[in-house]
Formats: sequence, C-alpha cells, structure tokens
Amino acid sequence: LSRQYGALLILDETHTISTAPGGYQRRHSLTPDLFVLGKCVAGGVPAAVLGLTPEVADRFARYDGTRPPGHSGMGTTLSGNPLQLAALKATLAHVMTPEAYDRMERGADRLARGLGAVVLRHALDWHIARVGARVEFICAPGPLRNGTQAAAAHAPATEAALHLGLLNRGCLIAPFHNMMLVSPVTRRRQIDRLVAAFDEILTELTR
Repeated sequence: LSRQYGALLILDETHTISTAPGGYQRRHSLTPDLFVLGKCVAGGVPAAVLGLTPEVADRFARYDGTRPPGHSGMGTTLSGNPLQLAALKATLAHVMTPEAYDRMERGADRLARGLGAVVLRHALDWHIARVGARVEFICAPGPLRNGTQAAAAHAPATEAALHLGLLNRGCLIAPFHNMMLVSPVTRRRQIDRLVAAFDEILTELTR
C-alpha cells in the first residue's frame, strides 16, 4: 500500500525485534523506508538504532544542505558514551543470536499453546496473540483488527484478578496488555508454572 500510494513505510521495531533475527520486517519480507529500534538493542541502556534507505538518506542530506548554519542536537548524560556502545556490542554479539532466537521461538510456542489449551478447557471466548517471542492473552474473541476492537477487548476487572492471582503464585507478567516475553534463558519449567497458575486462577474465576 505504501508503494501504491507513494507513502513512506516507517517501522518501529522496539517491540517487534523479538519476532526473529532481523525483526518483524525480515520475517514478513517488508522493506521499510525508515526503521527505528529502541533501548532493547542495548539491553535496556538508553540507546537507539535508526535505519534509512539510501534514497531517504540522500533526500534528507539534500534537505539538510539547504538549511542555514546553526546549532542543534541532543545531549544527555548517556549520549554517545562507552557504556552505550559496550551494551550495544554485547547485545548484538551475545543476545541477538540465531541460537537465542531459536530458544525464544520454542519457548513462546510452548507458552502460547499452553495458554490456548487452558482457555479452550475453560470454554472461554478468548484468544492468544503471539508475535515472535511475545505472547498475550486477550479476554475477547480474535484476532483483533483495529484499535477500536483492541480497546473494546479490555476487561479491567478480569485482567486485574488474573494479574493478582499470578502474582500471588509467584508469576509476574507485564502490567500492560497481559503480555509475556520469553527470553533466551526462560526455562520450560517456568513456562509450565505460569500456565498451571493461569489454569488455577481460571478454575476459581469460572466456578
């Protein structure tokens, strides 16, 4: 569509880089004109990566050349310092590896299948969404197609009960979107423990 209508395709891979090596764009054969990747690329240290196609970079350079001289920039305590560069290098070399992605993929598949089986067993009209290593349970039928459907799918009271029940059973998940991210070091027993806790809570809630 972006090519058809002459629009730029811009992707923010901060939350989707865990999809696969090369991120969501490589997994789905997308060619963005620009992409950005936030602090996950540096293990949580404030840093970012910006990518541009040669065409976009050339257009920006030509525009930049027309501006009058002046001073502009961004300066923070952590801007361009050795800690950022070391964190970037370590993440790229030791975390974002094919082996790590393979472990995350297998773990996320196990988690999604386990949660899905629990939802089915309790005859709930919910669904499990997954993007790479990210897994989310949604208390509504799916898949969701737009922001309006996503907003309507929220069940605050039910979600709060599930979060509290999981926390009381030693399982802490992201406090937004009911989301879980499987890491390269997540163990199968940890996944199974979370699924079992999810099952216990739904058993109590559906009595």
